[in-house]
Amino acid sequence: MKILKYLLLTAICIFSGYANAAEIKVTNPSELKSAVASVKPGDRIIMSNGIWKDTEINFNAVGASKDSIFLEAETPGKVILSGNSSLKLSGEYLVAKGLWFKDGYSKFVISFIDKSKVATNSRVTNCAITDYNPATKTESNHWVELWGKNNRFDNNYVAGKNNDGCTLVVWLKGEENHKNNHRIDHNYFGERPPLGSNGGETIRIGTSHNSMFDSNTIVEWNKFEKCNGEVEIISNKSCKNTFRNNLFLESQGSMVFRHGNNCLVENNVFLGNNQPYTGGVRIINEGHTVKNNYFSGLTGQDFRGSLVIMNGVPNSPLNRYNQVKNAKVLNNVFYNCSAFQLGAGKDEERSLAPITSEISNNIIYSENNSEALVAFDDLKGIAFKNNTIDSQNPKKLDGFAAKKLSWKKEGEINIPKGNFGIDFNVFEKVIANKTGVSWNPKAPKVVIQEETIKVEPGTGTLEKALKKSKGKTKLVLASGNYILDRSLVIADNITIEGENTASKPVISFNPEAEKMSNYLIRMESGARLSLENVVLSAKTTPALKYAIVSPKEDTPGSYSIFINKSVISDFTNAEGGGILKASKGTFADTIKISNSVLKNNLRGLNLSSEKDDNGKYNAENVILENTVFSDFSQWVLHYYRGGNDESTRGGNLVIDHCVFTKIGSQEKDYVFQNKGVVNVKITNTVFYDNSKVKTPIRLTGKNNSIKNSVVYNSGELKMDSGVVSENISDKNPSFQSLETFLPKDKSPLKNAGTDKKDIGILAIK
Repeated sequence: MKILKYLLLTAICIFSGYANAAEIKVTNPSELKSAVASVKPGDRIIMSNGIWKDTEINFNAVGASKDSIFLEAETPGKVILSGNSSLKLSGEYLVAKGLWFKDGYSKFVISFIDKSKVATNSRVTNCAITDYNPATKTESNHWVELWGKNNRFDNNYVAGKNNDGCTLVVWLKGEENHKNNHRIDHNYFGERPPLGSNGGETIRIGTSHNSMFDSNTIVEWNKFEKCNGEVEIISNKSCKNTFRNNLFLESQGSMVFRHGNNCLVENNVFLGNNQPYTGGVRIINEGHTVKNNYFSGLTGQDFRGSLVIMNGVPNSPLNRYNQVKNAKVLNNVFYNCSAFQLGAGKDEERSLAPITSEISNNIIYSENNSEALVAFDDLKGIAFKNNTIDSQNPKKLDGFAAKKLSWKKEGEINIPKGNFGIDFNVFEKVIANKTGVSWNPKAPKVVIQEETIKVEPGTGTLEKALKKSKGKTKLVLASGNYILDRSLVIADNITIEGENTASKPVISFNPEAEKMSNYLIRMESGARLSLENVVLSAKTTPALKYAIVSPKEDTPGSYSIFINKSVISDFTNAEGGGILKASKGTFADTIKISNSVLKNNLRGLNLSSEKDDNGKYNAENVILENTVFSDFSQWVLHYYRGGNDESTRGGNLVIDHCVFTKIGSQEKDYVFQNKGVVNVKITNTVFYDNSKVKTPIRLTGKNNSIKNSVVYNSGELKMDSGVVSENISDKNPSFQSLETFLPKDKSPLKNAGTDKKDIGILAIK
């Protein structure tokens, strides 16, 4: 009887607690503020559907362990927080649900702290943050900040950050944030474009200063898709964190143990799908374990390898590289991935090879017979045991047994038949796992049909046609002169194409225009311009400086330019005229010039505005192919990346089948300068009669190469140790003419290229 009375009394108490809970509907920021000030455990504040602009929510309240206080959308995804809106949680047992931050910017978006008061035992779920960016790229912020203890960030959708700063950061500053036991789970972390500098991490846990404290954060069941901000997708900078059951899809970076000790990476799937720069796991410091993960189609090299174990620095300060000790890499599958990079980063400073570590029971499959590992230092500190290599002609390595395995396709991955001590079943669960919000934050996919607009020659006709364009547009130009009264501003996917290959349309500026800009064309962020079979000329307007300029200074996002079968000439303004000028803080994904002629210009592509020497640069990919560059007073390309920042890809310059002639008017000039650019590849190219310059080019580093090229009457190439140089000739190319630059039948250029074609220009059809 006493037990019955006790149960009845307990039920009444519980019922009374819930019965007293209130549902408070609010329609504006003032009502919301009043509601937060009066809530009690179990209450629910319901924000009405609609746009809440410039709404700073200070969710400061105290719930109970079984009676959390809720702040939620009337309908998930229908409460839009825009402008300068943000959410701060402080107190305990708080839950925020169903909110969508978009069409705005805040110094932070969601933070589990208000002033000095942190949140504990609180949760943000079923929320979204999309493209919530400032107007300037270098303004730094974090979208989500986790403080306090026992907080959870789950089932959220986060995508589109394009400025400096981590997408999500866990702070350990102050003892109240140590051993925090946060859980970050079931979230979708979507596309983050390359930042071109350090500070583009998707998740960072801790800082170098606090890296020796335990965080105990769990990151699990998330999806990271196209998170390309920098080399570190996740940057671990604290101790005893767990990363498990996550999917990394086509993300150009790695899971990096940058600082801190004793972390676990388990049951994750890394699918690169052979996309460039995709990486796996990089190990630094002590006691880390990488086990039962699946790596497939990862192509990254150096610090982006499928598995990287780095060298350390003696007596390393917290912000550098501690020696790797007691690392374990166990029971993983590496399917068609780039080689392990062991002892990576070795130099005079990073001189300590890994010790007391183990790589065991892993399976490596390679269909192209690539190397299983690259060693940069003595590997006696790593024990290799019971690893299996399945490839055509594997090199003999201690601890690696060559064995032909039977593979089967299961969903999106290939697994070997047999018992290898690996849990293969978990990988398909990770791939199939549902992440993100219960509603759809993506804009509906619309198939955009390219619009074609025919344009006749004349003054102002091209500007008017461009103004009519909406979305992806091709402007087709008849032969004749197109005279601009104002510059063209490219804000979308625009193609400007001449319809007659025998008589290219000429685009120039009106010398009598009331207000002449210093450029013909300006790019906007996110735009893509294709110039096909046209002429850009400044012959009648010598005051005009540039053919094309980048977006305005410090603009986030990227742009791309493609120039094909075109001519750009006579940009000779003595104050710095040239083909392209990139402003500081702007970033081009791709600049490609092919099958073209660029002649009689002061300068070429000026990608050198980032002079702060902190690792930033103005373009990711510069591709010059089958193009003649002639009669430049100073240089064709100035591609600059200063500093030693290791978080970015560092730029890519590809030059193939080009001719550079009569470049430079003084000894100090150069054909092109590529200072600090990490990846430079020159093939099948002719440097001809650049007699005024002393050093046409300088190449540095193991990722710089020049092959099957000719340097004739053009000064002396400078190449540092480690540069790959093959089949370089100083013989006269013997051209048919200095108009076509095609070789005579007995020219040393004939069939001498890396592709067995002629070195230099190939016939342009």
